Amino acid sequence: MGLCLGYTKPILVLRRLAVSVDITLTTDFGTRDGFVAQMKGVILGINPSARLIDVTHDIRPFAVLEGALVLKGIARYFPIGTIHVAVVDPGVGSNRRCIAVSAEGRIYVGPDNGLVSLVMSPAAKVEVREIRNPEFMLPEVHPSFHGRDIFAAVAAHLSLGTPIHLVGPLVDDPVRLAIPAVLRTTEGLQGEVIYSDRFGNLSTNVEANMLDRSVQEIVCGDVRLPGIKRYFQEVPEGTPLALLNSFGLLEIAVNRGDASAILGIRIGDRVAVTWEHLD
Repeated sequence: MGLCLGYTKPILVLRRLAVSVDITLTTDFGTRDGFVAQMKGVILGINPSARLIDVTHDIRPFAVLEGALVLKGIARYFPIGTIHVAVVDPGVGSNRRCIAVSAEGRIYVGPDNGLVSLVMSPAAKVEVREIRNPEFMLPEVHPSFHGRDIFAAVAAHLSLGTPIHLVGPLVDDPVRLAIPAVLRTTEGLQGEVIYSDRFGNLSTNVEANMLDRSVQEIVCGDVRLPGIKRYFQEVPEGTPLALLNSFGLLEIAVNRGDASAILGIRIGDRVAVTWEHLD
């Protein structure tokens, strides 16, 4: 099973060294066109024992922040040694860098556009390498498909135990996403909606640890929500509510409904959290 002409020999050599490692895939490719299948073919051609896990291929096209939030949300639930391949890459083929990142015992492979920046905690030991070594890429790299020819191939080689430092030089200035800042006032917090999931639930940039006082009201557009609920069915079906979601973010939702469609709230809309005043 070769990848392409001239690549059969190294694949056959590496097959003798194949090991079972989890490799996750997060992209905006969808599943209609076979792009994901090509990436999987590359990985399995290099390491046929790799365990491939589809996180999602339904990130909104070019929505780097959305991909970064999903990647951050799932990463810590995979075991140490997992390799995460993430491709939401509107700058593919340009001079943006390709990187491999080691952080907290896991490896992330993708474009240097901020997509993997949310897993780079300041408190964590992080090593970022620019992917330059052609030995770990496919022989012919197409400028519009680095997901297949660079990221998938590099992830597969790393899954065989290739040390990360061999892929290329250190990067000391990886691109970091500028997530909208939450403004704290005496009255409460000012944030915004940053993500909408397939149910239409709306994540904000207000993190759980920011809610250090009792909340009286959450306001977004014309929607006013009294306090924070713990789960959806605390309110009747079709009723909007605010709760803390599994990402640890303040979320606006509708019980058994699409909050984005029903409430007319979109990504970028402002959200105000008002503290409860104690007399």
